[in-house]
Amino acid sequence: MYYNHNIRTNIQEWKNRLSKATYDQFGHQLKYCLNNIEENKQIFGIIKEAILIHPYREGELKKIVDNYDKVEVEFHNENQQASFCYQLLKHFIKDCGSYNLHERMYYFNGNGFLETKKNIIEELITPIFYFIHDKLDKSNSTVYLLEKYKKRTEWFTNSSLLNEYNLATKNYEQIFEDDLRLFLFDQGIDYPFSTPKSTSGRADIIGSIDTNNPIVIEIKLIDKKKKYGKKRVIDGFSQIVKYTNDFNKDVGYLVIFNVDNIELNFELNEANNTFPPIVTLNHKTYFIIVININSGISASKIGKTEVITIKESELVK
Repeated sequence: MYYNHNIRTNIQEWKNRLSKATYDQFGHQLKYCLNNIEENKQIFGIIKEAILIHPYREGELKKIVDNYDKVEVEFHNENQQASFCYQLLKHFIKDCGSYNLHERMYYFNGNGFLETKKNIIEELITPIFYFIHDKLDKSNSTVYLLEKYKKRTEWFTNSSLLNEYNLATKNYEQIFEDDLRLFLFDQGIDYPFSTPKSTSGRADIIGSIDTNNPIVIEIKLIDKKKKYGKKRVIDGFSQIVKYTNDFNKDVGYLVIFNVDNIELNFELNEANNTFPPIVTLNHKTYFIIVININSGISASKIGKTEVITIKESELVK
């Protein structure tokens, strides 16, 4: 896709700036490079998924830094290496600032500044960029796509979906499943309509099932008129946990279509206070994306909003 091509061009430009940076500017360029990553939602979505699966705490990073010449850091895959490199750079910037940062990273020292700069770029920046390139080659970040779908639906297509839903007499969730499947297919996810049977049943969407990295998505509906409420969300979470186990996945996605005048409030661990809401269970990561179909209704007509609070303890019990 052209958008991916532009991202690759930008990444190459950021790396070129680092390679050309002077002694006084190199630390600042490192910081600018990470800022550029964080400002691009698609790129940061890719990095964020890796970090959530392979987190490194500040204390752990400090211990590695203090004993870098004695500790051998091992990686099981490129996800873990990219996650480590990114978090280590963030740790350095937080701990030392950006001015002459390379002077603090003494274990990358070479024969002069130019060699030191090359070592830092090749050992910390290059693994991050290789990882991003590989992810872009396979597909867009699933988190990014689901966030994009959420905005697309809430901003542009909510009325037509709601009308179709209100006219239906059965298979209510199928309406939203079909819409999301079509969107994912348009975005380059192969076979998002395939729902092969597993030991736990059939997940709503299994994307890229022909690869060794399938995407597992479960869809649930909120509508108190049909008695689709809090329990349905909790059941949906249990299902996505089972499906990720069945397909040997580390990540699963629960997409909730809220057609009611209800605000879903997830009370999760403080460390997971981010968008989308994230639950970690048995070293697996689960993203919860709520799509508010009623978001297009005028505030003067929507009336009083009911809040349904779902605690993490209710999801993982």
